[in-house]
Formats: sequence, structure tokens, C-alpha cells
Amino acid sequence: MNRARWGAALALGVVGAACSHAPPAKPVASSDTARPASDTARAASDTAGAAPRALPSETVLTGKVGAVGLAIAPVTSLQVEGSKAMTLVGPMEPELRRLGSATVWVAGSPVSGPPNATFSVTRYGIVSIDGAKPLVGIVMTRDGATWLATESDTVKLAKAPAELAAKSGAKVWVIVRHLGDDVITQSYGVIRDP
Repeated sequence: MNRARWGAALALGVVGAACSHAPPAKPVASSDTARPASDTARAASDTAGAAPRALPSETVLTGKVGAVGLAIAPVTSLQVEGSKAMTLVGPMEPELRRLGSATVWVAGSPVSGPPNATFSVTRYGIVSIDGAKPLVGIVMTRDGATWLATESDTVKLAKAPAELAAKSGAKVWVIVRHLGDDVITQSYGVIRDP
């Protein structure tokens, strides 16, 4: 990475740290299956919300995810408004790849790598999907009903599609609408299989 690009990335990190007010989110582990349910829900919803405060050694960027390339050589990128697309790498890349076209924040650090600027992601959050703010969590089945365990709550999903109900243990995003006391699933996507 040339000095100008490194300097720009460092400046973005300093500006991000100085301008943010939200408490830092906990890093999302790449495998939540061995954790207790409360920890799993917390890690699942670390991928929701506005951009966090940058930790001292990281940069936070917000943009739109692009999943391109061939099956043999997939590339996940982040298009930050007003700049060139960055290639995303790191332990969160497989989850981000499944979020193609979503607007997300990513935290991590710039690294060298062709052909574009490359960014190693250590944690991320979903800002919006098709303009709507999703719930993010782990699918659970309890008493014949489908539930979503998020960081702060467990939400019963009324009229959940059978395909979603069958994904118990999967990390998903869900766009919902409220109908009285019911939370109705409008659309969903799998971020990580069970």
C-alpha cells in the first residue's frame, strides 16, 4: 500500500474515532455454536446498528456490499460513497458476501492486496437492506413457534415462512412489520448456516 493511501486510511480512522459517540460493539466470533444462548444472541446482533466507535487500532467504514467474481475466485467488496471499491477480507468476509447490496459498516484495518485497496474486517453491522433496518439474530424454535434471538431480546416471528423456521441455529437478518402485537416476517436472508 502506498504512503498516500495508508495516510488516507489512517486519517479515516482518526476522524471516525473522534466523531463517533456510540459505545464500541463487541467483536463477532466466527463461530457462535459453542456459546450459551445469551452469548449467541449477543454476537448475532453485533452485526446490527449504526457504526460503532473505532477502537484505537481500527478504522470504521460504511458502504454498500458487492459480491462479485467467479465461484472459484469470489470477491467481496465495499463501495464507500465517493471512493473506489475496497476488497474485503478476514474472518467476517463469508458473512458479508451473503449480504450483497446491503449497506453495512465494517471495522478493521487496511491491508495490502491486489487489485483494489483491501480491508481486513474484524466486525461489521448491517445499516440497511433495501432501505429497511433489519433485525439480526439466531433462529430458534420453541413450543412450535419460530423465534429470533437478538442481542437485546428474543422476538417471536408470527407467520414465519417454513424455510426460515427450518433454519434453527442459523444467523439471519429479518425485515419485519408489526401488526398489533405480532411481528410479521416480510423478508429474510441467511448470514451464516447453523
